[in-house]
Amino acid sequence: MEGGIHTDIVPEEFLPAGRGKGFGKAVRSMKRADLITGFVLLALSGYVIWESWMMPASGTFGPGSGFLPLWLGILMALLSVMLIVGAWLRRPVPEEKAPFPGRKALLRVIAVMVGLGVYISLMEVLGFVLNTFLFVAYLMLAVEREKMKLTMLVAVLTTAGLYIIFQVLLGITLPKNMFGL
Repeated sequence: MEGGIHTDIVPEEFLPAGRGKGFGKAVRSMKRADLITGFVLLALSGYVIWESWMMPASGTFGPGSGFLPLWLGILMALLSVMLIVGAWLRRPVPEEKAPFPGRKALLRVIAVMVGLGVYISLMEVLGFVLNTFLFVAYLMLAVEREKMKLTMLVAVLTTAGLYIIFQVLLGITLPKNMFGL
């Protein structure tokens, strides 16, 4: 028992500053990671705003090609500033030790990125409907390790929802495969 705290019961990461090994370091590294992420995203949002400013904000019959990127850039800038301010004002509270993903989480991120690359490269071959169904099923089965019944339900509903939104409601022509799907 250390200063009224049972150190054998309470994990190190939940001990007050100075009571556990590495506690302050974990909080500082999380704060630092949020600050770095906030500034990187703020710079990226500045670039998005700058580039969208060069595009027409309005077209003949409505918003132009620069309208959406401009407002998304502004939103991203606001959220980045909120992240920076939140990290700057954050009091030292127990957080997880590593602010960045561990090996297992990093492998999942890589699996998603590889799946996304395959999804993009097969879009013209398989078409939107089949390719999106397979991609969502891959994410649910391989990455999230969900049950087959739930995977099929989510894959069908996601694909159908996206098809209805883009093809039916917005009238956007989606890529089709050789069978017209």
